[in-house]
Amino acid sequence: MRLKNACSAALVYAVYAVYVASSARADTAADLAACADERVKTAMLPIEQLADAEISCTRVLEDTTSDPDRQKAAFFRGLMRFLQVMQAGMALDANADGSMQEYKLPTQKDVAAALTDVQTAIDLEGPLKGEALALRVTINQTIGQPDGVVGDIEAAMLAAPADATPFVQRALEAERRGNLAAALSDLDQAIEKDARSGPALIARGLLLRRVGHLAKALEDLKTAITLGPPYRRLALIQKSEIESRTGDLRASFDDMLSAARETGDMSAEDAHAMNMDLMIRAGDLALDSLKDPAAAEGLYNEAAKLSPGDWRWQLGLGRAAEARGQKEKAIEIYNRILDGTHSVPNLLERNDAAWHLTRLTQPVLQRRAGEFTPGFEFGIVPENPSPDGLKRLAFTIGSGNYTELSSLPNARRDAAIIANRLADMGFDAIEIAEDIDSKNLINLPAYIGERARDADIVVVFYAGHGVETGGVNYLVPVDAAIGNETDLKTTALALQDLTAAASKARRGALVIIDACRDNPFIEAKAVASSRGLA
Repeated sequence: MRLKNACSAALVYAVYAVYVASSARADTAADLAACADERVKTAMLPIEQLADAEISCTRVLEDTTSDPDRQKAAFFRGLMRFLQVMQAGMALDANADGSMQEYKLPTQKDVAAALTDVQTAIDLEGPLKGEALALRVTINQTIGQPDGVVGDIEAAMLAAPADATPFVQRALEAERRGNLAAALSDLDQAIEKDARSGPALIARGLLLRRVGHLAKALEDLKTAITLGPPYRRLALIQKSEIESRTGDLRASFDDMLSAARETGDMSAEDAHAMNMDLMIRAGDLALDSLKDPAAAEGLYNEAAKLSPGDWRWQLGLGRAAEARGQKEKAIEIYNRILDGTHSVPNLLERNDAAWHLTRLTQPVLQRRAGEFTPGFEFGIVPENPSPDGLKRLAFTIGSGNYTELSSLPNARRDAAIIANRLADMGFDAIEIAEDIDSKNLINLPAYIGERARDADIVVVFYAGHGVETGGVNYLVPVDAAIGNETDLKTTALALQDLTAAASKARRGALVIIDACRDNPFIEAKAVASSRGLA
């Protein structure tokens, strides 16, 4: 009887043990599925989901002895940990005064746990060795630690010969060293291995853009767009920027708007923020390049629905009202921004609103547009003495209100910011000019040269349109006509003439030019053509 009871107990225990083991295997399988979330490769998951996946990976590593499963869990835990570090670093809150914090790259200490997991995945035998090596390359490239990267890339190529990723990473290293030909060759090889590799197509498109092969760059970006999330949005943005350079402004606007309406590549919260930002960029394109304030106003209002409390779309509405000649409406909007941002004095939109309001309400500044004005009329008064007794003189120029070329809404603001900084550095006198026309621009060297003779140090800052033709760089006046490109020698200012004038200072001179050398006349002709004007 005791034997029978003992056998029965043993049978029950055996059944229980099988049940527990089966449950454990089921739990491990569920944890592994949650850990190895492949969505992380195609979408920006919320940081909470990354943390949950990390916990699942940890349970797998604690409960299983299978090398392939442990490799998978270690790889994905390393990936989840790295992505959490990156997302936490990007989630920058504004300072108390409204200014933005400076983004800082993660350090070796920040990613130490992720690198430990990746090393574990590399050491284990399994199918993810190549991906683990590639992930370590990505982490080290991100934190600026190139030592060992080349070796890892070569090892990844051997571990996964068909994978395009190591070739993209080797291209990034070559580009970092300035070897653009080698970078392009590696990207060509990556695309040969995988013609639909999103990272390779976008990286080659960006590199081709950098070296001036814009048509080829557009082809790569068009292919990347067809891949869908997560590559579609970035490719649309890059394609829009290239089209803006080539003068295809309508296509540029359409692509930026498409990027602003993308979904499925990130969490709803992140998508709202991204789409709002891109909607404002599309509005700026409509206002400043297409010269269509009505369309811009509609987009700023659409951005308002995505983020009612953001000040950027309100600033856009003020600028659109100005462009439509609705002065009182613009003043009301700018005042509303100022009233609502008292607690954040360094908020960029607050400073922009104050700058626009000043120019709408101070006629003296409007009358003197195009001529140099003492800085004190802009509220800029040098308070710090010269640190070494040398006489310092600064000229800042901001030309943004072009009559036929695309507007540059930040040029005058940037000139005022630079003037303020120079005042803090001990410059004795600062003069500011805005929206210089051809008459005043041509006379600029004579004026600056005469004043420079009485100064030890001269600084000239220019923000506005520039263009290079025949090997000569020119600064473009605000009244430049669309068909006037061939007359640059008589209507624009050669940069070398401005430099020569500033160089008449007794001790030294610095000329700073904030101007893209893309030809602005191409854009202007494209806009005019779309309106039937050219």
